[in-house]
Amino acid sequence: MKSTTSRVLAALGGMLMASAMAMPAMAESPVTDERLANADSEPQNWLTTLGNYASQRYSQLDEINTGNVAGLRVAFTLPIPSAFAGRAGSTIDTNPLVDEGILYFEDGAGSFYKVDVSSGTGARVVWVADATVAKDVGGQTRGFALLDNTMVKCMSDGRTVAVDRDTGEFLWDVQRMGIDHPGSAGINIESEACTGGTTAHGGHVMVANGLGDGGTRGYVEALDASDGSELWRWYAVPAPDEPGGETWSDDHNAWKTGGGGMWTQGSYDPDLRLSYWGTANPVPMFDPEFRPGDNLYTDSAVALNVDTGELVWYFQYVPNESWDYDENGVHFLLDREIDGVTRPVVAHFARNGYFYQFDRTSGEFLGNGTYVEAVTWTAGLDPKTGLPVEYNPDLELQEYIPETRWHRGESIEDNQVACPILVGGVRWQYPAYNPDTGMAYAVGSDGCFNLTVIETLPLGPDGGINLEEGGGIFGNAGNFGAQLAGGEGTEDYYGAMWAVDINTGNAVATYERPLVYTSGVTVTAGGLVLTSTPDGLVMAHDATSLEVLWQFDMGVPSRGTPISYAVDGKQYIALLASGPLPATDFTMLRGAMLYVFAL
Repeated sequence: MKSTTSRVLAALGGMLMASAMAMPAMAESPVTDERLANADSEPQNWLTTLGNYASQRYSQLDEINTGNVAGLRVAFTLPIPSAFAGRAGSTIDTNPLVDEGILYFEDGAGSFYKVDVSSGTGARVVWVADATVAKDVGGQTRGFALLDNTMVKCMSDGRTVAVDRDTGEFLWDVQRMGIDHPGSAGINIESEACTGGTTAHGGHVMVANGLGDGGTRGYVEALDASDGSELWRWYAVPAPDEPGGETWSDDHNAWKTGGGGMWTQGSYDPDLRLSYWGTANPVPMFDPEFRPGDNLYTDSAVALNVDTGELVWYFQYVPNESWDYDENGVHFLLDREIDGVTRPVVAHFARNGYFYQFDRTSGEFLGNGTYVEAVTWTAGLDPKTGLPVEYNPDLELQEYIPETRWHRGESIEDNQVACPILVGGVRWQYPAYNPDTGMAYAVGSDGCFNLTVIETLPLGPDGGINLEEGGGIFGNAGNFGAQLAGGEGTEDYYGAMWAVDINTGNAVATYERPLVYTSGVTVTAGGLVLTSTPDGLVMAHDATSLEVLWQFDMGVPSRGTPISYAVDGKQYIALLASGPLPATDFTMLRGAMLYVFAL
């Protein structure tokens, strides 16, 4: 097992290093499964990436509210130089966790931080533990888990590591991805990568292969929290002899490179012992003729038994999909009264433009609404099944609306634009839900697009994709980004924030800005929606109107999402700011910084 001695990076400065090393170890209360299941009873803390097991991202704190948020100021900052040490950059698509005045985060480049923020006036680094991720591996993080007395994370190089919260020592370090496995299809294994967040569900550590677009099969895996050993693995693309395998009806074993990456993270119902995940698009994403059939279980919501990995129910949003409308985004949980009965619900801002709700026990479709400006890939959803009205189970190649369902050999001039745009709606961006008002919130992008489908060629009957000729992994030769087009009422694409009424599923307020949102949102009892932007703003919106009430220019791009915590009754808002430069602005500098704000 690999092990790295905990250290404080020299780049933080000699005085800071001496101070941190001189401090004795600080023992915290274990973050037990019971604490995680009842995270809402600790509003002063933020114990899971998505706020609670239901992934609601709702803070009960209300000291900072619509009436005084204009007075929000920087309380303190902490630079994160390790994110850039020896590499071009690191992207932080997540937020820190907080437990009783101690803040934890991972910098996207393999360094774990424990920071004392209990003073309210500064950040004291207690330790930094370096997991030594190779510099040629892309730097990115979408979150880690606190469980018992450890920080646990699946790294971007496919290792999963556990760090002792008291000492910063590594307890175990195991290679979970990029290696042979009894259930593997045997193709592109080396391309597997953990690009989503790590969670703790029911006492297990949950990790997932998110690189479906690399020609792999997405999967979620439960690990033993004591040593990282595998408990079970569930593949999003089944083998031919497994249930759903018949929905890959080609003659060249397309299932072996079928996609279905899982690159955000799941939600969890501790009473049902079910973990809820979304899966991504099939591969190649734009050429459905390469993979005739419904292509289960891509583009689906799935409920897995956390103890066994058994698939309890699923819903496939778009069978035989070809617009890159993958639905791996967060599926959050809520309880809602329907026809006089309180129902346990799974809700989802789908990338295809609809807002869906299901019964989280059975998967029964409970209704939908729309939140984007326009949907043109289908005429609507069947009110009973939730499937597109054009769906025909007897077809291996779905037709949908032919003008916006592009096929091989069609000229881009003959196609109509499809809405929403391929990067539209909500992708990885964290949504939020306010259980007191019944409103859900999300950020993302909107618009329409067009492209030309180029035939993907198989390597042969035993599986694999020809990367030297034809459309390759995408079925479009990778040039779709240059073929974005504006639909009616839009110019190319733009950023948007939406507020959705859970009772109708429809957006009741929208806020638009030129640049797309690449972070997520947090909603507070003070009537605020918090987010950040790729051009360096952290913003507070009114939760009813989405009017901007406050913003601060951090000077560095951000894909991190703000959280809120409290120390001694005083409320703070914290944000990890780091991300790629926005394409439209070359005047900014890259950076990585912890910002903490207070009144």
